[in-house]
Amino acid sequence: MKTCGWMFRVALLLAAGAAAPTPAVGALVLSEILADPARDWNGDGVLSSRDDEWVEVLNTGPETVDLSECYVRDALDPEAHLRLTGLLAPGEVKVFYGDDAVVWQQSVGYTVTGLSWNNTGDTCELWRGDPTQAGAQLVDVYIFKDHEAEDDRSSARLVDGSWALCDYLYPYAGSQEPLGTGCAPSPGRVNDCEPNVPADAASWGGVKDIYR
Repeated sequence: MKTCGWMFRVALLLAAGAAAPTPAVGALVLSEILADPARDWNGDGVLSSRDDEWVEVLNTGPETVDLSECYVRDALDPEAHLRLTGLLAPGEVKVFYGDDAVVWQQSVGYTVTGLSWNNTGDTCELWRGDPTQAGAQLVDVYIFKDHEAEDDRSSARLVDGSWALCDYLYPYAGSQEPLGTGCAPSPGRVNDCEPNVPADAASWGGVKDIYR
């Protein structure tokens, strides 16, 4: 069972820092994570708790990023779970599923685990370079909590850099941050979720006045 030791490890990694990644790769960030699939997200016709997990990355910079330099893993395993592929233009996102991780793990002889997100909370790390090799750099990291990793809930980075809970498919009514937004997961699309809560209180009479 995974323990809170991973939080200490993440703190050390961030402190040691992702020392000056190249500008292009440094503009790549984690965009959205879904750790507990309850439907066929990868579209292969089969629901799989392993193959239908997914992680999305976003290019926030002005240059195209070569994703083959980048790897994803959780905070406990020394080996990466996935090497990314393809090119990502400025402002674009790309999704990688658990079955992409399976194919890559098989190709390099790693234990087949998929993305291996823990449904009681986990850490997703984005690396430039193989994290088992000297010189690899931690580019981005997100620690998601237990309530974020429930059926078909995703954690999504918004335009301002904050993270939101996309819980449209399985609403969250609790008080732990991030709160439920009523937004739906959006793999393959830039996140434009806005909390499904009124900005100002209004009486029913006031609402009727707006539409008169």
